[in-house]
Amino acid sequence: MDVPELLLQFFEPLPLGDLISATHVCQQWRALVPKIDSPTRLRLLGLAFRDFTSSHPIPLSVRISYVEKIETTYNVLIPEPYRTILTEWPSSQPPPGMHWPHSVRFHASRFCYCQRHRNEDPNECRCALEPDVLEAVVTMWDEVYRSVVEEGVIPGEDVHASGELFNTPLRLHTPEQNAQTVRFIRAQPVAGVEWVGSTKKWANFKVSALRLSRYHVHTEPHEEDEVTQVSDGIFMLILDGPSRGQIHAWSEETWYDGFEAEDFWEWNYTEWDVGSTNAFYELQV
Repeated sequence: MDVPELLLQFFEPLPLGDLISATHVCQQWRALVPKIDSPTRLRLLGLAFRDFTSSHPIPLSVRISYVEKIETTYNVLIPEPYRTILTEWPSSQPPPGMHWPHSVRFHASRFCYCQRHRNEDPNECRCALEPDVLEAVVTMWDEVYRSVVEEGVIPGEDVHASGELFNTPLRLHTPEQNAQTVRFIRAQPVAGVEWVGSTKKWANFKVSALRLSRYHVHTEPHEEDEVTQVSDGIFMLILDGPSRGQIHAWSEETWYDGFEAEDFWEWNYTEWDVGSTNAFYELQV
């Protein structure tokens, strides 16, 4: 075995910070490091030399303690690439184009992102009362379920409760978004579906999910009917099943609110506007 092969074996298990340091040793090491078999670390390595500044830095040690808390408390393993990003990215700034999710910010600085009501004290926060990992539920009427699973089509508006999954602006109403909802539902094992309610007409399936970040979007009232459209909820990372690693949204009313990203790499998050949300709900600040 020649020297380059031995070096590659040495580089393979190294965490990202050590790989970055290795690229500064000599030209040979700098040429060999990109040949390791670790797609996540290689992608992060390509971002490591780009400048990026966030107003919410979180040190590596704090992010590692967050991962340890989640995995120990809930007996789960956080999916890649999110886990490696949290535990190996050396800078307190997030990788370029990404953000540290609100749940990690709460762990780091008690940043409060949970929904509160008009009469609640602005100095109190309910985030500590919310589980980090929970069973997120998708509920649909039996005709909706059979239409999606057996026929692979979106049920018409005349089908009871189809609008809850396929015509709820601002997140669930476009053809692209609804096609992702169909894909998500059809991917779930039939054996995992529960039929609930007094008539057993409601299909439920659950996924284990990790809370990430808050979202809130709303439209201004239409002049004709003064109707305002609102989507408000939490983006969550799915931890089990065929959709493991994907990011989906659930509204504060616990209804499913749509697909967001295939994985953490693809999540193009727009930062939650706290001031706009407070003004919309007329909350005390």
